[in-house]
Amino acid sequence: MLPGCYAFTQGCVAIRNVAGVSPDLLFKNIDPNERFILNVTNRYFEASSTYIADKFITDTLVTNRIYTLNISVYRLLENGWSLAVSMPVSANSRTNSRDHGGPQTPKHTTHSFGLGDIRFTVYKWLVNTSASTKGNIQAGLGVKLPTGDFRYEDYFYRNDSIKVMAPVDQAIQLGDGGTGITAELSAFYSVTRSINVFAYGYYLLNPREQNGVSNLKGKAPTPAEIKNNTTVMSVPDQYTVRVGGNWQYQQIILTAAMRYEKVPVNDLIGGNKGFRRAATITSLEPGLSYSMKKTLAYMYVGIPVKRNIVQNIENNLTPAGFANVVFTLGVQFKL
Repeated sequence: MLPGCYAFTQGCVAIRNVAGVSPDLLFKNIDPNERFILNVTNRYFEASSTYIADKFITDTLVTNRIYTLNISVYRLLENGWSLAVSMPVSANSRTNSRDHGGPQTPKHTTHSFGLGDIRFTVYKWLVNTSASTKGNIQAGLGVKLPTGDFRYEDYFYRNDSIKVMAPVDQAIQLGDGGTGITAELSAFYSVTRSINVFAYGYYLLNPREQNGVSNLKGKAPTPAEIKNNTTVMSVPDQYTVRVGGNWQYQQIILTAAMRYEKVPVNDLIGGNKGFRRAATITSLEPGLSYSMKKTLAYMYVGIPVKRNIVQNIENNLTPAGFANVVFTLGVQFKL
């Protein structure tokens, strides 16, 4: 069997993209001669809806634009084992006035571009793949490396004549600066020849507490930031749960899923100091795929239905931005 579902963020700037997205792969056996899967995903969202807790505030405060090209390669081995490497490249921007001269000054834009955090994963189907045709469970264990530049800097404008170079906001940094452990568990069941249901869970464990990068945008720290230990950025955990099903008619596959994602206030291992936007987001995720002999083209649209930025001292009680829609387009090749 092929690898199953993989994690990707669903339109919250608090929840970092660490793995791209792979389609549900229809849960079919592959040809014995096929040993590699190449998955290329393009994902984009514009986060301009600002929330405090679960209350919508405005669409004019700040705009974050996040684009990620993710390339994943899977090596299929014997006895249900597989290896995967995921390499994201991001082009991000953040437009607002508060990061620069203040709320009463013109808006400016900061940018980041480059390689993100690479992830290596080992997967194993837990049921004999040759004997199981109706369902299976797959476990995955991996490592996320701090290959993304988590110190990326750009200019912040104080007024028309003064600008300073400083690290960009956590929302558009290319990495989090931590070496993390990833754990995954996915399962599927074929109800009929054309209908499948699935469930998926993913957890990123980041033991590092803070990455030492300033969260101040070149400004002097406030007494609250010093007291709350939020002058530098944290390296938070995050997790995803996804459930759904798909229906196939000839070469067309329709997918419907529900996704829940969270950046917790407290990590499982390590301290919790440092600035973090702890948040949760629940989204609907319809998808459309077109299957060919060696290629699968797919599109998903993430539609958030419930958003909450957790108000706590780790984010200085500040608001956060969420997207109203997330677009994901990709192509998968069996080699």
